[in-house]
Amino acid sequence: MPRSALILAGGKGKRFGYKEKALIEIEGTPVISRIISTLEPLVDEIIISLRDKHQYDLLAPVMGKLPTAFDEQEGVGPLAGILAGLKAASYEYIFVTACDMPFPDPKIVEFLFSRSKGHDCALIKRKNGSYEPLCAVYRVCLLIPLIEKSIRDNRYFILSPVFEMNDMVEVDIAEIEKMDPFFACLQNINTLDDLRAVRNDFNGS
Repeated sequence: MPRSALILAGGKGKRFGYKEKALIEIEGTPVISRIISTLEPLVDEIIISLRDKHQYDLLAPVMGKLPTAFDEQEGVGPLAGILAGLKAASYEYIFVTACDMPFPDPKIVEFLFSRSKGHDCALIKRKNGSYEPLCAVYRVCLLIPLIEKSIRDNRYFILSPVFEMNDMVEVDIAEIEKMDPFFACLQNINTLDDLRAVRNDFNGS
């Protein structure tokens, strides 16, 4: 089954001092490069979602020749980036992640693709009942019109269109824990404190 992956990189990094999150380095490697190298063997195409041409120029040295998609609307948040990426996708199913989630796990990506096959999407459900929309697999053609409708209705919560899908596969967090006991695949770098914690983990301190 040919499949796509989308990396959302268009956020402005407000909580990160408006620095370019995709270029954050862990052990000397930009986080977006880590994500790309992990996903490349797993999918047939990787799309990078960006906010504008200026950001493209900043990231071009680390993105190589990967296809990109640009937000068509401002003030919509991640939904704009997801919509742009879905429209650029070539295949039926797409794994969606963000450039501030630097540790995608190949086993989990494969697992989510397998669970989504024949369904609308596969989302991880946490113990508190919440869902993780940015380590998930979606059926492209079904999600595009739902996102467009959410934006028209001024509903910008990232899961609003997802909850309107008719055939959502819930992946219990316990299944993820078996493959990734420390849930590294769900780790976000939202703040400088998050980055320091990740770097300390790598340094063993």
